[in-house]
This record gives sequence, structure tokens and C-alpha cells, in this order.
Amino acid sequence: MAYWDTSCLIKLYAAEADSIDFQAHVYGDPAVVTSEIARLELCAALHRKEAAGGLQPGGARRELAAYDADVAAGLIAVNGISPAIVEHFEVIIERCHQQSPPLVLRTLDAIHLATAAVSGESQIVATDKRLREAALLLGFTVYPPA
Repeated sequence: MAYWDTSCLIKLYAAEADSIDFQAHVYGDPAVVTSEIARLELCAALHRKEAAGGLQPGGARRELAAYDADVAAGLIAVNGISPAIVEHFEVIIERCHQQSPPLVLRTLDAIHLATAAVSGESQIVATDKRLREAALLLGFTVYPPA
């Protein structure tokens, strides 16, 4: 299993230039783990794509329903924010800020990394540069490889 950040989850539901690579990766290891915040981020990102013309009218709602169906079918495991995740979040923020220069993470990125850590995942699937840097610092492997 691998932990999927929203930056890559969206590629499974809305066509992007590299979507086929991520679809192939998920089919190689169909168990996807993510945080409950991913659905909120996915909803916003899908609506941005629809507003920009990247999805047909109503496409955001359809693709979000497809995500919900994948969760219901057990293809995506969603972890809620627990006290353990909050504790790991604080450790991650502190560790990243102790770097020289500090690695400044956005709040939601640190929640994703904390969720991955608590879930016992070893791989982070993400395209966000800072999230990937922090993941490597924390001992995760990343996909796609650098």
C-alpha cells in the first residue's frame, strides 16, 4: 500500500498529462491510503478544473461521486484525524522547521505526512515539491521517483 496525496489522487479522476502513469501505479498496488482531508481538497480541485474547462459541466460532481464509490468499495482507505495524527503532525512540523534552511510545510501537507506515518505507510505518492522533500526527510520513499 502507498499513501496518496491529493495532488496525485486527482489524476485518477481528472485527466492530466501524466494521469496514465499514476493509473498504472495504482493498478500495480491497488490499495490506496489517504486522509479524510483528501476528499475536501479533491472537491475543490475538481471544481477548479471544471470552472477552467478541464472537466465538462457536472464533471466535478461525477468524479467526486466516483471517488466516494472507490472509498465505499474499499479501493481507497481513508483515515480520520486522530490524536496520534495530531501528535505526529507536531513532530513533523518541528523537525521540518529545525532544518537549515527550514523546510516550511503547509498545514494540510503536514497532516498528509502525519496520516501516512500513523498508517504505517512507507511510500508517499505526491507531486508537490515541499511535501516530497519533507517525505524524504522523514524516511519515506516517494513516487514518482526523482
